[in-house]
Amino acid sequence: MPDVNGRLRKAMVILGLVVAPAAIHIAMATQRGLIWAGVLVIVESVLLAWIALSFAPNKKIRWAGCAAVLVTTAAIWCLTPAGIVASSAIPHAIVYMSVLAIFATSLLPGHKPVIMIFAEKSRGDLTPAVALYTRRVTWAWCLFCTGQLLTSLLLGLFAPAEMWSAFINLFNLPLLIAMFCGEFAWRTWRHGAPRERLTDGFRMAGQLRSTTTHDTV
Repeated sequence: MPDVNGRLRKAMVILGLVVAPAAIHIAMATQRGLIWAGVLVIVESVLLAWIALSFAPNKKIRWAGCAAVLVTTAAIWCLTPAGIVASSAIPHAIVYMSVLAIFATSLLPGHKPVIMIFAEKSRGDLTPAVALYTRRVTWAWCLFCTGQLLTSLLLGLFAPAEMWSAFINLFNLPLLIAMFCGEFAWRTWRHGAPRERLTDGFRMAGQLRSTTTHDTV
């Protein structure tokens, strides 16, 4: 059963991060199927909220949060002049605000940075240089998430809707993968990675909830 749940969760992530955004952008660009695009935005928002709220202490909070996201997204879609354009910002914001909150919280006093926890799982005891590096990478991820949110906001306010949609729906995942791959390449060159593979980073990212729940210093 756990294996089935794991596969279902991966399928939900793929749907939320890859399939739905691409379909939404195509619908917005061609002005066809906008109703279906709106439905996809709502489904994607609720799906990503459900994943993000897996950190919540109980399911009531999780269900309430998803309900709030559903109502908010539907209201923006139906009641605002921007409609589908404005509502499609919500899934992107949910992802990066959630990741930013997790990584930034781990940098507070008494907590271990998220990247340090990952590194300890793959390398064991860390040298002072590597421990310092993991803290800096955690900061780098915070800056990356902040950059994503600010860029989305600025493009949404000042750029054509097509350009803004391309950024949050098409370029989002490639930029995320580029951040993963670039950090791994730099880490391997600067500090070595004798027991690490690029896929380890993606695998541990999927275990983020269990990794960060109880790790403190």
